[in-house]
Amino acid sequence: MSNVPFTSNTAQLPDGIDIFFTDSGPPPGSTDYTTIIVLHGIAFTGDNLKKLHNHAHAFNLRTVIWNRRDYVGSSKYTSDELEDLNHGQRAFLDRLGVHLAQFLLWFIEQHNVPKVNADRTTGGFAIMGWSLGNLTAITLFSHKNLFAPETYELLGKYVKNLIIYDATLLAFGWRLPPSETPPNIYDPLTTFTTEPPEVAQHNFDVWVSSYYDHPKNPESVRDLHFARRTEFATSDTWSAEDLKAFHDYDAFRRSDMPVFQPTMQSIIRELSDRVLGLDDNTSTMAFPNCPIIYLRPTRTTWRCYWFGIQAERTYDEHRRNGRNVRTAIFLPIEGGNHFAHWDMPQKVMEALAFGVHNDSAIV
Repeated sequence: MSNVPFTSNTAQLPDGIDIFFTDSGPPPGSTDYTTIIVLHGIAFTGDNLKKLHNHAHAFNLRTVIWNRRDYVGSSKYTSDELEDLNHGQRAFLDRLGVHLAQFLLWFIEQHNVPKVNADRTTGGFAIMGWSLGNLTAITLFSHKNLFAPETYELLGKYVKNLIIYDATLLAFGWRLPPSETPPNIYDPLTTFTTEPPEVAQHNFDVWVSSYYDHPKNPESVRDLHFARRTEFATSDTWSAEDLKAFHDYDAFRRSDMPVFQPTMQSIIRELSDRVLGLDDNTSTMAFPNCPIIYLRPTRTTWRCYWFGIQAERTYDEHRRNGRNVRTAIFLPIEGGNHFAHWDMPQKVMEALAFGVHNDSAIV
């Protein structure tokens, strides 16, 4: 590992929208690097993903880590945008995709990044979501009619991969049938309305960063590990400075919690099915030649672990039945929890780089 110095920057997009991000910069001397756009999850800022910068250049990668809209440093959502979100409007999600495209166009103009090469092993952009950040990531891939034809044509020369890193069920609108939901399951997300903020935040940190022992091939979600915490949690290692830098619970309450309401979850399910190619309507999906790289830590929370299990099973079933799904590869991060990027960043980057540089392995 080298200690790659990263810079803090702000992209100025149309309509006065600012996106704060940190940037590892290009690998020295490289003219064919791939730029990874990283989108953080709920409650946590991009700061907790910063260790990835240290390993980027060794794999011919450039890492660009956002703070999503509403999070510190980036523009707050307008009252009209929040109204769309709170009323479960598809327009809110479509705008996420448009803003992500605008950021890519800005970055291309500012930094002259390499295009995807002929065999799709180097260059271009890989869009990576972590946890709920996957929702923002997939909006770029939902519908090509979101973009003007000339914009879509230009981005097609640069957009290379979608990386789904430890996604939660909620980022894809996947629900558990009531018959499969374990009784009295602990869900710290529900405690933010019933407990003092500092208590709810601490409990969430511990739960989401614990190390869980799940069976490799569970028959049911009921077979998973549902403890409130485990003996060791990554959050146990964070300093007071880390905790302050990592969190933005105001943004979490204002613009992430509404994503979980049923109407929005239904819209998200429709969108994610289109992106993954599960709705048999692949003719209008955006960037259909861009494969998916699933990064799956094996000791993550049950919601993320079960999503990974179900995503792979669904993909395999559709392929067996001859369905035209978006191609994908599933890469385990053995021993990793939801914060594998903090506890084992090199292992995460090794898996990520394998997927990005080996499109021929994705079938």
